[in-house]
Amino acid sequence: MRLIAGLGNPGKEYRKSRHNLGFRAVELLARKHHARYFWPRYLGRVSRISIGEEEVLLLKPHTYMNMSGKSVSQALRKLNLYPDQLIVIHDDLDLKLGQLKVGFSLKSAGHKGLESIIQETGSKDFFRIRLGIGRPQDQDDVVAYVLQAFAREEEAQVEKMLDSACEAVEVLVKYGLEKAQNLFNARK
Repeated sequence: MRLIAGLGNPGKEYRKSRHNLGFRAVELLARKHHARYFWPRYLGRVSRISIGEEEVLLLKPHTYMNMSGKSVSQALRKLNLYPDQLIVIHDDLDLKLGQLKVGFSLKSAGHKGLESIIQETGSKDFFRIRLGIGRPQDQDDVVAYVLQAFAREEEAQVEKMLDSACEAVEVLVKYGLEKAQNLFNARK
């Protein structure tokens, strides 16, 4: 079994924000695998799918981004999973809009949701799918930037990146890290 946590913030006002790419990715993954519902559990919303032979629990933590670790660590504990059975999908300021990178055992790079997961689980040894949102022109306005919606002209690029994120999850689960990195980290 694997746990895939898509990071974001609950509530309509955040639905289309840059910070909610993780939520959008797990919702798309659920639709692609014909899962109909996300039900309340582990301080978030969950759905079950299968990827190949592997059972996967999709999690959208509803503890807000900066406390994502509370939800993720509770799910790992209750499911008797280790951090290396976790895939976290999240936005990344250090990647250009539309760029995607797959990694393992990385630092938080200042991402508060990841810092919370690392703190609550006591480990950084989990898989990550980083979704590029780029940096704002005004470096002092990062919080407002991540909470704003994508511009209409950016949405096609975002949808393509979310499709790639779903493919990356499937490759990672079925074939492992090296294959996923070779296929997705080199894409422009």
